[in-house]
Amino acid sequence: MAITRRKLHATDEPSSSSDNKDVDESKTRRIPLKRKISAAFFFFLSAFIVLYLVFTTYQRHWRVNTIKKGLVDIEKDIVLPENKRIVVGIGGCLDVFVHAVDLMDALSISPPDEVGEISTSLNSMEDVVNEFVTFFQEGAAAERYVQSEELWLTIRKAALGLKPELKLGGNGPVIAKRMAEEGAEVLLAIQNEKIYRDLVMEDIKFPGEILDTEAETFDLHIILEFDKGETWGDFVSNRGNRYILHRDYHNAQLKGLTAVSSVIHEFNPHLVVLGGLQMLDTYPFTEEELNARLEQIEDFLNNLPKSTLVHFEMASFVNPTFLKKLSDVILPHADSLGMNEQELPNLVSLVKTGNLVYISDSKVKVSKTMDYTRELVATLSLLPRHTPLSRVHVHTLAYQAVFTLRESSEWMSGITTAVKSSLTATRYVCGDESIDSNNIKMILDDSFSSSSIPGSKRIPIIDTTPVSCWPDGPFEICLSPVLVCTIIKQTAGGGDNLTGVGLFYHLK
Repeated sequence: MAITRRKLHATDEPSSSSDNKDVDESKTRRIPLKRKISAAFFFFLSAFIVLYLVFTTYQRHWRVNTIKKGLVDIEKDIVLPENKRIVVGIGGCLDVFVHAVDLMDALSISPPDEVGEISTSLNSMEDVVNEFVTFFQEGAAAERYVQSEELWLTIRKAALGLKPELKLGGNGPVIAKRMAEEGAEVLLAIQNEKIYRDLVMEDIKFPGEILDTEAETFDLHIILEFDKGETWGDFVSNRGNRYILHRDYHNAQLKGLTAVSSVIHEFNPHLVVLGGLQMLDTYPFTEEELNARLEQIEDFLNNLPKSTLVHFEMASFVNPTFLKKLSDVILPHADSLGMNEQELPNLVSLVKTGNLVYISDSKVKVSKTMDYTRELVATLSLLPRHTPLSRVHVHTLAYQAVFTLRESSEWMSGITTAVKSSLTATRYVCGDESIDSNNIKMILDDSFSSSSIPGSKRIPIIDTTPVSCWPDGPFEICLSPVLVCTIIKQTAGGGDNLTGVGLFYHLK
């Protein structure tokens, strides 16, 4: 019995071992099943994400193509203005294009740990660095006069040592060149330098005696360019833009304006474009000298033919006292105003409070732009004026907005300015006349609000006809999206090119 029990016991042991094996195998079979489910889930999730990305990319590409075609189709129907005579001034210079961080390296300047206090005048390298960093990280544009001659010569030498590209620049020549290319007859109100004549189109007229100034005394503008997402130390640019330094002498003396004044009635212009007046901002004039320059501008405007329209192009100003005096002279004569999204709140603040907004949001919403422009127009209408303000053009990275007085007999519908300016901006910044759809994107939403007031009308962007126009009080407002370049060739001069095109095609 004992043996039998032992056999039974021996027989039981394999049975127990087999049971354990079955349990283990059962467990082993369940683990792969979970893994298979997990693998399948992640496969389908990954496939969904890939398909979603492919679909949204295709959708964006299709939308960009559709909007581009819509803008070009509208452009084809725009009539070319004929026999338009235009005076453009006042700033002319040689532009020196350098990469901002390269110039800082050439000057042996390291990025600061934090942004220091900003000065209204540039007398030291620290002043330059603090201001540059402020505009760099905001992705904002600025143009500043360098007070210290020693500082200027140091920066100029370093910039020229980079063997940069030099072009004829300044608001006047760039706008004039663009208008002449479009077919306008242009009289350029800048100093009549031989080198300037050699660099502009033969069709552009210069008044006054030809000068051949020493190269060392040319008005030179050093343009520090930077891209979106670029870093300098701990600072990151949130938008591609430029920071411009200069120490102009000739432009500040308004020599071109003096020469044009003697032939203005003979030329009998349809339009006078005044830009580049920021060259007078922070220039070390005595009060008597500054007042003399402002009187010169006022005399010029007072002596224009009655039928001549006046456009004032805003810029980046830092001296509120000067800009207030300049505005008091120019704004009563201005039929038309032009500015970007940073200059608009600056001008609104000035006319309402007498103060400037030193730096403003570079990504302002459409609704806010509409409200700012309405506020500007309403405030200016209450001031003594020689002529009613009949046109305002706000040009931004994402869109072009044009206010046109509906009863005006001088301007076409704002749709012409909106479309031509939008396409010009894209073609110029991308460096591509055909506009490659692979190198552009839309940053404007599918619709926008006409005001930030609650309950305001929301206006959709129809891709096939992407320009929206609607009545707003006595004005017609037209807004066109801008196809933003993902590969940037140039930014400096973009505003002047679209300003010239927008004004020329807006004329009746």
